[in-house]
Amino acid sequence: MRHGLNLGRPRMTCPQGRRPHGPARQGASRRGRPAPSSSVDFSLLESVPDAMVVADESGLVVHVNAGAERLFGWPRGELVGQPVEVLLPGRFRTMHQVHRSGYHAAPRTRPMGLGLDLSGLRRDGGEFAAEISLAPLVVDGQPCVMAAVRDVTERKRIEERARLWRKAKDEVRERDEFLSIASHELRTPVAALQLQLQILQRASHRSLEHLPRALDTKLEAIERQTRRIGVLVGELLDVSRMRLGRLELAREPVDLSEIARDTVAHVRDEVERSGSRIVLDLAPTPGEFDRSRMEQVITNLLANAAKFGQGKPVTLHVAPDEGRARLRVVDRGIGIPPEDQARVFDRFERAVPSQHFGGLGLGLYIARQIVEAHGGEIRVESAPSAGTTFTVLVPRAPPSEGVRPPEPLRRGA
Repeated sequence: MRHGLNLGRPRMTCPQGRRPHGPARQGASRRGRPAPSSSVDFSLLESVPDAMVVADESGLVVHVNAGAERLFGWPRGELVGQPVEVLLPGRFRTMHQVHRSGYHAAPRTRPMGLGLDLSGLRRDGGEFAAEISLAPLVVDGQPCVMAAVRDVTERKRIEERARLWRKAKDEVRERDEFLSIASHELRTPVAALQLQLQILQRASHRSLEHLPRALDTKLEAIERQTRRIGVLVGELLDVSRMRLGRLELAREPVDLSEIARDTVAHVRDEVERSGSRIVLDLAPTPGEFDRSRMEQVITNLLANAAKFGQGKPVTLHVAPDEGRARLRVVDRGIGIPPEDQARVFDRFERAVPSQHFGGLGLGLYIARQIVEAHGGEIRVESAPSAGTTFTVLVPRAPPSEGVRPPEPLRRGA
């Protein structure tokens, strides 16, 4: 905070002996007698709108202006001679004494507690948000510090409302973008379903001899599109529950390599349709995991690798790593620029334009939530045109013992 009075570091010196210092002055003030007057003329401070408090090197109040009397609720005669810490909430007093000593070691004009939330304490015990600026000066030959204190409670309240407004605005924008992407992603398989049904309808009016063969291929396409719709709807349900903190795990003794092998059996055809093939490198990794949720993590990572892998092989590693299980998915695709790697785990985020690659931008977000619920971590290593490696590390045993949670949320439930 800056104010109209720019004191810098004035040398306001006066004849010695006019004003006692230290305990003698403090005692005089606390016994109710008027504090000895200083030879320094502080009358200019009465015209300053902020509360002005002058304290000596030992932290005792030397002078306050009328603004300080109004702000803190202390009569001037009672406040002079008291430790300046009486104007601070109790939780800040010890640390303030340390900072005060540091200030006097290198005094300069500066804001106090830059970047911190400061508070002042009124005589009646009420607190207020404060903004404080400090300036060194010399009073009767003794080093002192002048503090300009401003009550910024109302400003903080306005800033908080502005922050909430910006947050709401961002969430509305995020929602609108998501609805646009979701409507596109859901419209695509629905349109494909309609097309397949129309073909079947036309085929039903032709020779029955060719109908079984047509039914096989068309029903396979219909099943694939309905499965895609189920995945999209499942992701929407998952992300809504995760935002409400309702992600629950049902751990069971199981080998993570077994989960990986079963998952690959279900997604292999989908991955191979992208032109990629899956290479397995699985070592026995027993532990306690939520089977359904870890299947979801592996599925999402493999789907991501197939989507951006440019038809090149995708490798899935599973192995024990001391008390943890290590799962790694490696592709040799387009890679992720360094500036985009941190945000790929956020909701609705993607490192490539949505018009070039489908999906809701939820797969990696859901994977991270599940891994963290297991007490683990997920990280990414990548470079443009050099492929991407996602590494998952999860404890093989629960972080802490507790009551077994309810059955996990099932996809599409």
